[in-house]
Amino acid sequence: MNNIKSVSHHHLSMLESFPCATVVIDDKGEIHYANHQVRELFGHDPNGLVGQTLETLIPPKFGKSQIDNLVSDIRDQPLSQLKNTVLHGNHIDGQEFPVKVKLTTLPIEFGGLVAAVISDESRKVNIENELIRKNHLLNFAEEIVGMGHWQWDLRTNDVIWSDNLYKVFGRNEVGGLKYDTYFSYVHPDDIEYVTERVQTSIADKKFHHFFHKILLRDGRVKTIHLVGQIFTNDNDEVIEMVGTCQDVTENLKNEELLRNASILEAKSTEMEQFAYIASHDLRHPLLTIINYIKAFDEDFGHSLTDEAKEYLNSISQSADRMDKLITGLLEYARLSQKKQRETVDCNEVVKDVIKDLSATIEKQDAKIITDPLPVIDGYEMEMHQLFQNIILNAIKFRKKKITPVIHIKSQKMETGEGYLFEINDNGIGIPEKDLGKIFSIFRRLHENEEFEGYGLGLANCKKIVELHHGKIWAQSEVGIGSSFYFTIKT
Repeated sequence: MNNIKSVSHHHLSMLESFPCATVVIDDKGEIHYANHQVRELFGHDPNGLVGQTLETLIPPKFGKSQIDNLVSDIRDQPLSQLKNTVLHGNHIDGQEFPVKVKLTTLPIEFGGLVAAVISDESRKVNIENELIRKNHLLNFAEEIVGMGHWQWDLRTNDVIWSDNLYKVFGRNEVGGLKYDTYFSYVHPDDIEYVTERVQTSIADKKFHHFFHKILLRDGRVKTIHLVGQIFTNDNDEVIEMVGTCQDVTENLKNEELLRNASILEAKSTEMEQFAYIASHDLRHPLLTIINYIKAFDEDFGHSLTDEAKEYLNSISQSADRMDKLITGLLEYARLSQKKQRETVDCNEVVKDVIKDLSATIEKQDAKIITDPLPVIDGYEMEMHQLFQNIILNAIKFRKKKITPVIHIKSQKMETGEGYLFEINDNGIGIPEKDLGKIFSIFRRLHENEEFEGYGLGLANCKKIVELHHGKIWAQSEVGIGSSFYFTIKT
């Protein structure tokens, strides 16, 4: 190898003017010269590198293998065929960074030595890594919302789909895509519509977003939303479309459910308002009738015949019954009014109920057994009404000459979301065919002559339980008794 000192000052100046770090090496990787840019890139004194090998500029863990590959290329291949090589560089302070090495021939007076031109690849690698990271984020975001992106080159008819778009269409990433590939998925009902939308977008040179159905190979039907942008050439001809495709099947189902729920809620609110207003307004003339009946009886009752008194008594009883019915209807309507939940000790609620019903309980010699009950987050007044209605129901539908026994207990739900309550009685029981009817408003299973009532008690119970986001049901056996169950979510 030629001595670098014999090289002309002109050629050395040329190496110094290179914008990149440059070292002159032989086919063993030994450094014969380094320009001043080496100091800026690696922190080494250029003169101090002479006589050392390229391994000095490479991290120890990569050094020998990378240099062996590089020098073998110098020995075995013409330099014109060598490609740029990306290696790991090592700054004098130990910091590692990627570098690109380009081997180039030198003038003949260098005696066969080779210049290794080294450039810092950190910025390029950082940009590439950032692009990869953002691409991963894009794919992740697309996957979350069921979306993919696409490109359509109208000149070649070639189509490119993102990974997530293959998932939307349930297609494997095999084979080239054409516009006809996409169109083969369009639902037969929408082919004419999609064709018209695409042609209109091309004619207007503006993409008009639209929805349509696709038919997957497994028979599933999806609804997709296409949004895009159109690109033209210098002649204002459409040459490319790019855009997104989102699976909105579930969104549309949810919107439909929300619309239906909103309609039902509006109708329910309207009916409750009607029930409240109607019953409230009905009560005023009814009270007038009741008052006039009492006044008539006081002023003229002594002069009436027995038959007239019987008629007047029937009118009075019917008016009283109507008043109680309207009062019950008002209570039912009020149950839907918005209230603030509070801490409710069900043990105290049941104690208060038993105290309020003490006269009825003593009269019927009823026995009420209460296991420890939970403290919940709910509506205290409504819970009082719930327990009271079920207990009264159990006492009312008792068996003759049998002491009514009512047992109240509860347990934590397996899901941990609330409590299951159970109220058992030893009453007359409910026929199985009627179990699904008992919670409907105004639904009665017995005539007034046998059991007095208006069919509102258990309907109120159902509404109260639903206010607590729970469910209520009953099990029963005629002649044995009934068990009422309800859940309260907390």
